Amino acid sequence: MKSEWKFPMLVLALICLGGGLAAYKSLRLGVPFWMGKQSYDWQIEARVSFLANGERVKARLALPPAAASKNAGQESGSLGYHYNIERDGDESDAVWSAENREGGQALYFRVRLPESIESGAEPVPGKAEVDGATIIQGPAGEAARAIVARLKSISSDPDSLFVALFEQISSEQKPQEFVLLKKHYAKEFMGNSMIRMGIDLLEMAGVPARMAYGVSLNEDLGSQAPLPMVEYFDGAAWKVRNPAEPGVVPNARSVFVWHRGEGSLLDVNGGENSRVTFTVVKDRIPLATLTDLRDSPLLVATILGLPLSERAVFRYIVLIPLGAFVVVVMRNLVGMATLGTFMPVLLALALLQIPLGRGLVMFGVLIGVGVWLRFMLSRLNLLVVPRVAACVVIVTLLMMLMSVVSYRLGMTGGVQITLFPMIILAWTIERMSLIWEEEGRRSALVQVGGSLLVAVLAYLFMRMGQIQHWAFYFPELLLVLLAGILMIGRYTGYRISELFRFRTFAGG
Repeated sequence: MKSEWKFPMLVLALICLGGGLAAYKSLRLGVPFWMGKQSYDWQIEARVSFLANGERVKARLALPPAAASKNAGQESGSLGYHYNIERDGDESDAVWSAENREGGQALYFRVRLPESIESGAEPVPGKAEVDGATIIQGPAGEAARAIVARLKSISSDPDSLFVALFEQISSEQKPQEFVLLKKHYAKEFMGNSMIRMGIDLLEMAGVPARMAYGVSLNEDLGSQAPLPMVEYFDGAAWKVRNPAEPGVVPNARSVFVWHRGEGSLLDVNGGENSRVTFTVVKDRIPLATLTDLRDSPLLVATILGLPLSERAVFRYIVLIPLGAFVVVVMRNLVGMATLGTFMPVLLALALLQIPLGRGLVMFGVLIGVGVWLRFMLSRLNLLVVPRVAACVVIVTLLMMLMSVVSYRLGMTGGVQITLFPMIILAWTIERMSLIWEEEGRRSALVQVGGSLLVAVLAYLFMRMGQIQHWAFYFPELLLVLLAGILMIGRYTGYRISELFRFRTFAGG
C-alpha cells in the first residue's frame, strides 16, 4: 500500500518544489512571470582571456562612456584580481591586476544599457591635425597616391571620400592599384589589413582616421569578436562608420560602439595571446531584481548568476526538455510513430536557427540522398559500425556540398545547414534504411514523416516567446514538466490514433 503512494507523492513534490520556487521569484523577488510589454535592457559582457606567464599581470580594457556610471557597468567573475576603473576626462578603462598568475586567465566586465541607448557613433566635436604626408613607400606608395588622386577627384568632402574608398575596397572588381596595395598590406598586417589600408589612404588624402571597435547587438551570434570600425574627422567632428557598410550610419538597433578615440582597446602586461570577446543578451529583469536574485539565499538565481558567455549557451539547452515533452505527448498520447526520441528534438532545435521551409527542404534532400547512398553501401556487405561511420562521412560531405551550392546561388542562410545534428542524421539514414528493408517502404516513410511532423510541432512550441521566457527565467518549472512526463509515462490507455484505428469496433 505504501508503494502506491510513492509515485503520486513524487509527482506532487516536483510540482510543489518547481511551482513554489517560481512563485517565490515572481512574488518576492519581482521577476516578471509574464512577458508583457516591458522594455528590454541590453547586457553586453566583455571577456578578456590570455595566458599569464607567471609574473605580475595588469590588464586594461577601454570602456564606452555608457559604462562609466556605477549603475551601468560592473566587473564580474574575475576572482583573485584587484579591480578598479580609471577615468581620464571622458575616457575610462577597466583595470585588473594580480601577482604571480600563470596559465589561462579570464576576466569579465558587464555593462547594462537601456534599449533606447544611443549607438555611441554620434559625431563628437573636436580637433585633429591634418597630415597628408606619404606613409607608404615604393611601388605600393605610387599605387596609393594614384588611388587617392582618383578618389579626391570624385569626392567633395570627407564623408563622400570615405564612402567611395571603402566601396571600392569591398568591390570585387578593383583597379590594378588596389590589387598591388592589397598584397602589400596583407604582408604587413595579420588582421584587418584592408581596414588599415583604408585608414592610411584617408590619412594620405588629408582626412585623419583611426580604428574603432563595435559590438553587434544580436543575441544569436553568441560569443563575438570586436567589430572593426573606422573613426574619421570630417573637419568639425569625429564620426564612426562600419567599413563593411560605408553608406550606413550605425544605429542602436544593430551595433553599439564600444571603443573610439586614441589608445588601444585592450592592453595586457604579463601575459600573451590576449583577446577580448563580447556576448550580448536582452534582459527583461530590472537590475535591482537581478541583484536580489544573486544575493538570495535560495538557489533561485540559477543560470542568471553565470557570466553572459555561459548563460548564452543555456538559451537553447533549456528548450531541449520542452521538445522532449512534445515527443512524449505525440508518441504516448497521440500514437505518432517517430524514428527515435531525440531526433525530432534535435531537428527542432536546429530549425530554430534556420528558416522553417528551407530547413525542411535541406533535411529532405539530406535524408533522400543519404538513404540512396546507404542502399549502395549495403551491396558491400559491411558490418554495422563501419556502415554507420560511412554514413557519417557521407552526411558530412553532403552538408559541405549543399553549403557551397547554397552560397553560390546567393542563399547565404544555407551555410547554417551545419547546425543539423550530423550524428543523428547519419543514424536516421541507417534506421530508415533498415526499416525500409525489414518493414517496407511505407513504414519507413510513415516514421520519417511522423518524425518531421513532431519536429515541426516541437519547433513551434519551443519558438513561443512566453515558453522561452519561462524556460530561461524560471528553469525550476522544468520540475513541473518532469512531473507531467512521469504521469504520461504511467498512462497505459488507448492513444488517440488507436481510437480512430479501432473505431469500427465501437459500433459492434
